Amino acid sequence: MASFAKLGLNKTLQKNTKTLGYSKPTYIQEKAIGAVLSGTDTYAIAPTGTGKTAAYLLPILQELSQVDYSAEQVRPIRALFLVPTRELALQVEESIGLYGKDLGLRTISIFGGVRMQSQANRFKRGTDILVATPKRLMDMLKVKTISLEKIQFFVMDEADRLVSMGIHSELKHMMALMPAKAQKVLFSATDSKALNKFSKEYQNRVKLIKGGDIQPALDQIVHTMYRVRREEKHEHLYALLKRLDSARVLIFAHSKHEVNYLNKLLNEQGFVTTGIHNDISQKKRQQRLEGFKTGEFNYLVATDIVSRGIDIDDLYYVVNFDLPVNNNDYLHRVGRTARTKTNKLATKKAMATKEMQQTLSKQIVDENKSNFSSAPEEQNVISRNDINGHVFSLVGPDQERLVPLIIKAVGKDIKLERPTWRLERK
Repeated sequence: MASFAKLGLNKTLQKNTKTLGYSKPTYIQEKAIGAVLSGTDTYAIAPTGTGKTAAYLLPILQELSQVDYSAEQVRPIRALFLVPTRELALQVEESIGLYGKDLGLRTISIFGGVRMQSQANRFKRGTDILVATPKRLMDMLKVKTISLEKIQFFVMDEADRLVSMGIHSELKHMMALMPAKAQKVLFSATDSKALNKFSKEYQNRVKLIKGGDIQPALDQIVHTMYRVRREEKHEHLYALLKRLDSARVLIFAHSKHEVNYLNKLLNEQGFVTTGIHNDISQKKRQQRLEGFKTGEFNYLVATDIVSRGIDIDDLYYVVNFDLPVNNNDYLHRVGRTARTKTNKLATKKAMATKEMQQTLSKQIVDENKSNFSSAPEEQNVISRNDINGHVFSLVGPDQERLVPLIIKAVGKDIKLERPTWRLERK
């Protein structure tokens, strides 16, 4: 595998990646960095947690740093990164700051949930890079706060989600405002017919990169599904969380009302929990997510807005209180755990925590007689030391129809089990 130096990155970017603990590029980084640096339109599909953000940021940051606009009174926007959510916009902006340290580039992110005028005021001196969600970008284009006429790089992160948002006309309008020669880059964890169609319509001489047909991280996750009665779901959730006794668990629910209700019930049961959904202000969402990351909250209940593009270190357990209707959303949810360690320096504390969690997960898996696959020949494919996460799903009768679709997406059999615990009856 090539080093970052051999891929053609400059010394500043090499230093920054080393400081961040990156020893060598992942597969998607090795293939995509070269493709983007060559100037070709790129269509990259790679599993969650394999370093996609760095794969497109590093080459674009290098190209942008070749020309210094710091002396200009108003810097032109030369790179546009379009993302589906506010959380991902903030994360990409943070990543630009880390990877692009000392390059002298300016970045602004814009998204809903914040007064547009306060964001517009930031453009008085312009910016080299704009990170945006679609609706807020369109709002600013309408009032001519920003211009895309100098765009050199247009990146769609979580591109499958973007093309499924019903914003085809908006995307067409955005690209009509850019130079025809602008390099168009699509990155996604999952492929789709809609994304393929979009690529054929708007990209030219495309370099296709795939990091594998099946998510490799899924082979490092234990999947456990419990068949439960809908009216007993809350009690089963309490029993499961008490059994796990973990310092950090991410719980997914299907709606903002369910998030609020679960958050209230769990707090009443003594769990230190918080919740995130679309109707919560951006400031509070950031505070709550940060509180979950730092340990202020042990449990985070959220809708699927947290399922994509959010990095949470040392997250081992994910619980699906409700299964998602879309199998890709299941893959994104479970992808919050088992984040790749290829580029990161492991600490002794993290390894000790992981060993303890693996032991607990093995006990639960053994008790359920539900190892990684129901097929005997596949049960020993992966050792316990390779387990990086455990995902539990509480499946009511109304959602059992979704289980075969999820099994197909995961690529291995998952038994639908009865819980091993008994509910306490008053």
